[in-house]
Amino acid sequence: MELEKEIVECGYKEEIDCSPEERKLRMREGIKCALSFIRFLLWCKIVDPPTLGNPGGVISFQLWPHLVEVIKSLLTEQLIVVMKSRQIGLSWLLAAYALWYAMFRRGANIMMFSKGEGEAMELLGKCYRIYNQLPPFLKLKVDPKSATEMGFPTMMSSIKAFAATETAGISYTASVVMCDEWEEHPYADANYLSSKPTRDAGGQFIGCFTVNKTKPDTLAKAIFRDADEGKNDFVAHFFPWQVRPGRDAGWYEKTKRNIPTRELAVLTPELYMEQNYPNSIDEALRMTQSISAFSHEAIDEMMGDVRNPVNDDLIIHIFKPYHIGEWYIAASDTSHGIGKDYSVTTVMNVQTGEVVADVFNNRLSPEEFALQSVNMLKLYQTPLWFIESNDWGGVTIATAQRLGYKNFGYQDSKRQKIGFSTHGYATSSGIKGSRTDLFGGLIPAMNNRQIKIYNSDGLKQFYDIIRVVEKNGKIEAMGGRHDDYPIAVGICWVKRDEVSVTVSNKPVESLTFRREGIPVATDGWTKLLEA
Repeated sequence: MELEKEIVECGYKEEIDCSPEERKLRMREGIKCALSFIRFLLWCKIVDPPTLGNPGGVISFQLWPHLVEVIKSLLTEQLIVVMKSRQIGLSWLLAAYALWYAMFRRGANIMMFSKGEGEAMELLGKCYRIYNQLPPFLKLKVDPKSATEMGFPTMMSSIKAFAATETAGISYTASVVMCDEWEEHPYADANYLSSKPTRDAGGQFIGCFTVNKTKPDTLAKAIFRDADEGKNDFVAHFFPWQVRPGRDAGWYEKTKRNIPTRELAVLTPELYMEQNYPNSIDEALRMTQSISAFSHEAIDEMMGDVRNPVNDDLIIHIFKPYHIGEWYIAASDTSHGIGKDYSVTTVMNVQTGEVVADVFNNRLSPEEFALQSVNMLKLYQTPLWFIESNDWGGVTIATAQRLGYKNFGYQDSKRQKIGFSTHGYATSSGIKGSRTDLFGGLIPAMNNRQIKIYNSDGLKQFYDIIRVVEKNGKIEAMGGRHDDYPIAVGICWVKRDEVSVTVSNKPVESLTFRREGIPVATDGWTKLLEA
């Protein structure tokens, strides 16, 4: 779309210098801009900082294809989340959208959140810079109430910029809420909660961010992941580094060679580029190995071993059937059965470390989960079974007892407490059965490929286990992800030594016959020969 020559020629004239026909033309153009954001953008100019290779200055807004994609969502969707590479023009687009919305929607209240006061002022400053370059016929009287608010009295509308403090915007209901660099907001969860009245009333919420590799568990990432998987109502967009015209492999390598030294103190060149200029969603969301609890390289290799179950059951998955002479252990992690966390029972071969069977489902009630687990364990001759006793695990234990299962693992030497407590319990030599002990054994076993997992979805959960810096390195699943399968596998691994694999030396009694033809019980070949 381009502006007509006639309107361009008269658009920047002062009103007094326009002919009656030009005034009518400008009035019609003003109506078009009020009705069409893209038409308004044709009049927008931005301030591009000059560089050695770029003269910069005041330039027309560039409608790059990826920005057109965002515009379509801005005009049709209520909830939008954008994960992006740096410097692709999105902040300028959001500033222009905020300006258009406030100028042409009576009573509009636009709230723009940035991580700090300086960033908030800079975001609002982009609105002012776009406004200052508009032609006279589009400008409204501006009431600059403060450095963080831009008001239009005739429209009773305003654009407010907030630093993302804990109480920012808490008393406002907005038409549009924008969170720029959402990943860096220190109180993102509290701000998102305070915007709930806006969302409930049908107001628009827009979150955009470039990932921070040192912050694996953030609201921005969690909402983007869920949106990408269709688990919430947000529309998700991802834009890699190539979407900005002029970027190619040469540009990428040059940028990589010139990474600031201070950035390299935290991230390797590869991780810096993955963070600021990702090529894919997986690359953007991939954690740094210093935060990941398990080696992603090891998990990647283990993915080559995954296979489909040999049976057709939708709940019980058999990857390797029971074999005489093999020894097994089982463990369970119970969920509520409401579609969030998973209930998992794994069966492990204690000699090979293979997870040969599992129940892996997020819709089973604890009682149904216990029944299905018992049915599976019968196929493996009722192995020693440790059930995590926390939360709903007690229901699983009680149900399994009612079903007649006998071979339970215990938390204590007196065999009074069935199960495995990840909360831990005190002994004379310290805390035992704790989550720390579990992962302390599981992590090196996984990283050294001592365990083999055939369920691909179960194995994928290991990617999401992290060391949370804010919790003194506590190991847990990142926000919105799951650790159920790793917990079950970990219990099997750390308790496998409680399964005796010693073959009895006692002679096997057999049935044979004396010469008289009378059957007698003997204790082996010696008695058989004596007969």
